[in-house]
Amino acid sequence: MGQAIYDTIEQWAAAHGAQEIRLAVLETNEAAERFWRSLGYRELRRVGPDTFKSRSHHRVELCRLLDNNLTASPDQ
Repeated sequence: MGQAIYDTIEQWAAAHGAQEIRLAVLETNEAAERFWRSLGYRELRRVGPDTFKSRSHHRVELCRLLDNNLTASPDQ
């Protein structure tokens, strides 16, 4: 189901001119990181620690170029 929801969001974003999608997951959420990487997301950086709900967390920032922009780099 996650894949179907994501496909709809990606199509909407591309139709509205988006060139990439960036997101972040908590470093300890390995299942979420595996899911996003399976969709073609690449790691941009690891950041933190940040405080969230009174706990310290590191996060992994990920990026995926949309199909309409395959030749651009994530840093552009």
